[in-house]
Amino acid sequence: MLDSTDRPEADDAAELTRFARIEHRVFILTLAGKASLGTVQLAIAAAIYLGFADRLPSIARRVFRAELAADPTDFLANHVMSLVRLVSSADLGFYTAYFLVHGLSHVAIAGALLAGAGWAYPAGIIALGAFVVYQVIEWWHVGGVTLIVLTLIDLAVIAMSWSEWQRKRARDA
Repeated sequence: MLDSTDRPEADDAAELTRFARIEHRVFILTLAGKASLGTVQLAIAAAIYLGFADRLPSIARRVFRAELAADPTDFLANHVMSLVRLVSSADLGFYTAYFLVHGLSHVAIAGALLAGAGWAYPAGIIALGAFVVYQVIEWWHVGGVTLIVLTLIDLAVIAMSWSEWQRKRARDA
């Protein structure tokens, strides 16, 4: 007589369960990463609001002075210096609001999902979907690998959120 572990269906179910456990762990790690990113974004918003962006050019000059003196064509130093000039002349009100909203939404949704709040699954999917749309539009206008990577991560989190939500709904039913 065959026991349940000898049946192909049991092997498939065990494999699915193993996959679900791995997917759940990846989901949790990704949420922790999203919450960490949100925390950093909130800190950036606070730093901009408190006026630290105005100090970036002088800080960058101090940090890269020796490097630029030794090699005026240094790739990293020149790019950082270009970026801080852009930041200091940019619309900092927009960036403060962007990082504040983005950071708050990441922290709130990741925290609610980690706590297992049922409403957070569709809310997270909708919020991340909106970020994906924004990132694709921004990529279309600006380009860059970073936006593609962030979009792919968000799409993976959406897929995992959907899967987790379906498992939660099945357990709660």
